[in-house]
Amino acid sequence: MKPPSASGVPSRSRGGNLEFLLILLLAFLFCPACGAPVKKDFSLSPDFLPQNVQTLAVINLDPQVRFSHFVEAELLKKGYRVKEGTAVGHFVKNEGFVKEGALDLSALAKIGSHLQVQGVVLCSVLEFNRFRDSYRLSIRCVAPDTGNTFWYAEGAKEGRKGLKSSEFLKEIVVSTLKGLPAAK
Repeated sequence: MKPPSASGVPSRSRGGNLEFLLILLLAFLFCPACGAPVKKDFSLSPDFLPQNVQTLAVINLDPQVRFSHFVEAELLKKGYRVKEGTAVGHFVKNEGFVKEGALDLSALAKIGSHLQVQGVVLCSVLEFNRFRDSYRLSIRCVAPDTGNTFWYAEGAKEGRKGLKSSEFLKEIVVSTLKGLPAAK
């Protein structure tokens, strides 16, 4: 221990500084805004039977923020068959289906028929705040013939500066789709 200073209080050693820095680092890592879990909501229709909805097309409705490839990956992990994203995107774009971030019922029916899918998964950004680095995402699966929702997932999280948005979006998608039953 170091001798007392002129004030009679022992001066800090290097070990004390390291302890202080470690405490500061831990406080930063576990602060509510930085390490908060994803806020999520998942709803499943009683009519949804995974064995009847095996093949899906995933469509990104937001032109600015693309996260549908993360959704595709999670669906594949759960055993669903997913149409290739680029082919789906080209078809939807060439047909001019997406208008103002939504699809009408006739577009859904054409997508279902042409791509031979039992469900269309629509991905959209509900809220984005670049000053707080926060996103709120919507992922919902609808029946292409009726437009009825099979399941709906919503996830939100506030990030921290310096975190790549792709890592952030993936974390939201993975956490949000945890409640989705596996394909049978």
